[in-house]
This record gives sequence, C-alpha cells and structure tokens, in this order.
Amino acid sequence: MEKTRSILRKLIVKIPNFLEKIIGIILLIGVIYGGFNLILEVMDFSGNIEVTEYVENILNAAFNVVIVIEFVRMLVKHSMNTIIEVLIFAIARGLVAGHEEPLSILIRVIAIAVLFFVRKYLFKDFDFEEEE
Repeated sequence: MEKTRSILRKLIVKIPNFLEKIIGIILLIGVIYGGFNLILEVMDFSGNIEVTEYVENILNAAFNVVIVIEFVRMLVKHSMNTIIEVLIFAIARGLVAGHEEPLSILIRVIAIAVLFFVRKYLFKDFDFEEEE
C-alpha cells in the first residue's frame, strides 16, 4: 500500500511538469507564428497608415513575441530570475509601446527599478538555479 502511495505521489508531481512542457510547446508554436507574422508586417509597409502607427504595431508585435518567449523559458526553467525577467519585459512593453499618462509611466519605471533592485540585492545564488 505504501509503495502505491509513493508511486502516486511521484506521478502527481510529474504530471504538472509534463503539462507545463506541453503548454510551452504550444506557446512556442504560437511564437513561431507570431514571429512569421511580425516579419510579414515589417515587410508590408503600405501607405495606408501613418509611420508612427506602423512602428507601434511592429513594437507591440515584437514585445508580444519576446514576452511569450520569456514566459516559455519561465515555464521550463522554474527560477526566480526568469520570473523577474518576464515581469520586467511585460512592464517595459507598456513603456515602449504605449501612450500613457505620466503618473502611469512613473509607476512602471519605479516597478522596473524595484524589480532590478530585487534581482541585484535580494536574490541568493540558488535563485538563479533552475529546478528540476
């Protein structure tokens, strides 16, 4: 009976890791598709839209691809460093590609500074190691 419980516990621990890898593969397929669309969007500059809107669309698409790549890395690596990197990219996306009020921009800049501070001064060596 105890051996069955041990096997069941190991299986319960391994199933979420397996599902995370499956989700990561699905997201990577989406990233490849998004990257291909990004290339097509960069090459398809028609005179129908303004240059600023064109650049904003490219930046939004590029940041979305980068954020998903970082998110996949976070699913696979399981380290505090990758979590912080995903948060930094997500916050930076709003700074670069968004038109926000000055207070919102200030809050985002402070949030990024806090995340850099946390990564620099509060992480220990084991936070950079990946879990298996």
